[in-house]
Amino acid sequence: MGQFSPAVNCDTNRGAPACLTGKKALPTSEAAEGIKGYTCKTAVEVEPKTSSERQSHKNNPFTITNGHYVGHDGFVVPKDFKELYGRFPDRVGSWVSKHADSSATKEDLEDWTNDLLLYLCHVSAESKHLKTGKTDIVQTFDPAKRGGANEARFWDYINHCLKNRFSTIRSKRMKDALCRPGNLSLRTQAEEEDAGSVGGEYCHSHSAHLQDAARVAEKQADDLARIQEFKNFVLREDAKVLPVIEALLATGRYADAADRARLTNSEFTWMLTRLKKLGTCFLNGEPVPRRRRPYKRRIAKITIVSDSRFAALKA
Repeated sequence: MGQFSPAVNCDTNRGAPACLTGKKALPTSEAAEGIKGYTCKTAVEVEPKTSSERQSHKNNPFTITNGHYVGHDGFVVPKDFKELYGRFPDRVGSWVSKHADSSATKEDLEDWTNDLLLYLCHVSAESKHLKTGKTDIVQTFDPAKRGGANEARFWDYINHCLKNRFSTIRSKRMKDALCRPGNLSLRTQAEEEDAGSVGGEYCHSHSAHLQDAARVAEKQADDLARIQEFKNFVLREDAKVLPVIEALLATGRYADAADRARLTNSEFTWMLTRLKKLGTCFLNGEPVPRRRRPYKRRIAKITIVSDSRFAALKA
């Protein structure tokens, strides 16, 4: 760190060190307007670091006057956010307008400006700066680390903070589907003409998702209508097979459908065969054949005769 040389001057410059009376130590009349009303002044001149302490950038000397950092160019650094906003009320808004997309609306610019102002006026609860009594971003400016307290160094620090915060805000915004650029609002009145709004017909004709959903819904409606038409056909031609259709629609599996219809495996198989035949006739427009009777197994007849009868027959 550089070496500090403090000096105090109360209402007079007699006997004051050169750091107070010299032109480079005292702020210019224009810069001093922001710190009027002080009678007792304390100035500290920061000597440049030695060659072993120099950083990659050039360090410019600065002074501390009435709690303000004063750069070598006479710029008086605001000591907190309240003073920054009082002296430069439009600075953040101009920065947002410069760095925002050209398609951003006026409402977006105002929202981003307010978000960045709220960011500058306080530090997070987990910030290490709270332990040193610094409560906003402006107070965290350290000229010893930034290479000086001139106007360029100060605004470079503030712009760096704004850029980081603005990137975070825009990243969160892009993850929100409702805030993505190119979105259009839906209008309810067809006669209203607005370049930023569209109707339902436009959405359905330009949205692949809505078109797919419409096709699926249309197919489901057609399938239900076709099933109902087939059920009416079965009811007219062979009503005894209708419970099999209801069981298949309810379960979706042959084994479960047989149990639901309370049919044996052989009965269900026969009904299913009949149903397939009816389906073929329904699709092709063919006449329905007569229903075959269920197959009954024939049992051989056995005649029991007595021994005398058997002997007589044998003779």
